[in-house]
Amino acid sequence: MFRRILIPTDFSSASEWVFDDAVNIAGSSGAELLIVHVRRTWASSPDQLRFPADSSLYDYVEQQELERLRERVRRANASVTTRLIVRKASDVGEEIGRAAADEKADLIVIATHARHHVAHLLVGSTTMIVIEKPPAPVLAIRYGIRKRESIQRIVVPVHLQQTSHAALELAVRAAQELHLIMVCKDDESAKAETHLRELAARFSGPTIKTSVLRGSDIEKEVVRYADKQNADAIFLNAGGQLSEGKLDIIRNAPVPVMIVP
Repeated sequence: MFRRILIPTDFSSASEWVFDDAVNIAGSSGAELLIVHVRRTWASSPDQLRFPADSSLYDYVEQQELERLRERVRRANASVTTRLIVRKASDVGEEIGRAAADEKADLIVIATHARHHVAHLLVGSTTMIVIEKPPAPVLAIRYGIRKRESIQRIVVPVHLQQTSHAALELAVRAAQELHLIMVCKDDESAKAETHLRELAARFSGPTIKTSVLRGSDIEKEVVRYADKQNADAIFLNAGGQLSEGKLDIIRNAPVPVMIVP
């Protein structure tokens, strides 16, 4: 499915948390793993590093960390090739997106973690920038959730007014078991069931199960369903700035969330 998987790292515990997931996906896809580290600069002085030090020191630390990560790759799947990409920028999130576009990455794997007490920053400010302007699908993995060896059981929520099904199309390629769901009010349930059946009939490959969920809190019902079904991931469409509802799913889901532009 994927040829180049980009994983940004600041060599923190959160970025290391998702590294093994990226290795697993790369191993199953035969993809190259692109490890991106951005040396942060000042916005007012783009060439001046925020932590002033000789470039040889940065080179040394990055190579040491790269070798440590490569050793983890060798232990997990020796066939996965890795490449370190070093960039300099004042806005790390924007630079990660540029690197992904420049390298023609077809998947970005990134950690979400609660570093702040402000609700909209619970995802992490750098991650927010990446997932709101994704040049490729972004697999956002919440720091601390249960590890999964593969992504086989996928939940895809849809709604009646939806015109794009990019998330569903990608999920069909990735899943062995696909759960196509819709959350609606009681008076829309019959229309929802018909719509799901017609949508499922358009695709072949994985086992497709359809479910209509009654409720008014869409995000909570999607998260609850994914947890109950022991899903491996939730796939969501992304068109420009993410809605607060989709951000709630990313914040609270007990599974990785794929953002598909």
